[in-house]
Amino acid sequence: MKKNLILGAIMAVTVTACGGSSSSSVSGPGSATYVTETFTTDSATDLASFNIAGPQDVNPGCLPDTDSNLPLPEGILVYKEGEAPTRLVVFAHGIGHNVRESWLPHMRREIRLAKDFENQPSDVAFVSTDYRDNLGFPTLRGAHDTISATLYAMEKFPSITTVYMFGVSMGGSISGTAITESTAVTEDGSSLYDYWLDVEGVSQLAETYAEAAAAASISETAAQAQAGIERDTGGNPVTCPLAFARRSPAYHAAEMKLAGVRAATVIHAVNDGLVPHNQGRVMASTLTTSGIPTQFFTIIGIPEGQDPGSTGTGTAGAGDADAYLNLAGHGSEAQAYHPVMRVAFENMRKMLDGSYNETVPYFECIVDPNIPADSCPVDQVQP
Repeated sequence: MKKNLILGAIMAVTVTACGGSSSSSVSGPGSATYVTETFTTDSATDLASFNIAGPQDVNPGCLPDTDSNLPLPEGILVYKEGEAPTRLVVFAHGIGHNVRESWLPHMRREIRLAKDFENQPSDVAFVSTDYRDNLGFPTLRGAHDTISATLYAMEKFPSITTVYMFGVSMGGSISGTAITESTAVTEDGSSLYDYWLDVEGVSQLAETYAEAAAAASISETAAQAQAGIERDTGGNPVTCPLAFARRSPAYHAAEMKLAGVRAATVIHAVNDGLVPHNQGRVMASTLTTSGIPTQFFTIIGIPEGQDPGSTGTGTAGAGDADAYLNLAGHGSEAQAYHPVMRVAFENMRKMLDGSYNETVPYFECIVDPNIPADSCPVDQVQP
């Protein structure tokens, strides 16, 4: 097994899974059969025995509320029947999404594509979970739910040696928080996760809260984010500063390095209207200065006529210009063809195939349809 997991974690996850899992199988090309297994994620029980409380604010109310802890969320594990995968991809979704609708199609597509990898074909499983208060902004609870789902997959497949974390939007803060919080469940204090894909992700929760609060009167999504953040932190950045810092991955890159994260890719659109591009820039910078090999992709343009997603110009009330600017905005994670998500999946596949270049300390790429596809030669760069 990749990590020396604390025995209590495995026992707790096993007990939780026994009463609430089911599976279905679908035949793929040739004789391959792919299994979709659902389970109930109960991280409050699974992680109860660990020292995972974290720093506490002076204000004792700076804790997640209890009313939105139920119902317990659904997790989904996809794998190839009869295979003992050595690699696991963990997806952390964003606000307004759920795994079944937005991520299960990706999981099923990617496990089929894995059979054609040149260097490391097949041999991979995918897991994801919804969160408690799933339609809110449950950064810490989502991180713990994601850790619980990861433990579920690792208990089912002790053969797993490498784990890839892939977080989008709100899932960026959830996945980054999970990377550091998971050190509580290993004997040596290492993270459960080896690689990180941070896709248009929130890296500084206080900034996102301020932006959501400013737009809450005119945007349902912003109001949903503000209220959800308050439920998860117990307050705001002034009353609960440590709660916000704990949920901000940009402040924890050095911890990620100490926990054993091997490499990271950060992907962000220049005209992102939900999570501004600077949050990706800051995250890539802190990862690099902490000694984690990092690739930073800035998505500039989109093919003419393609939906740019949620743009900064649109947020500023200048959305009519989007048709002429053709600048990429915040892509829907349910889509595989938006440039942000396309680049994210391309990098994930390189990681899984073993062709991802993790030897270069830092490399920055610009992605635009007017720039040649081979203009980012990171795979050819030598350390």
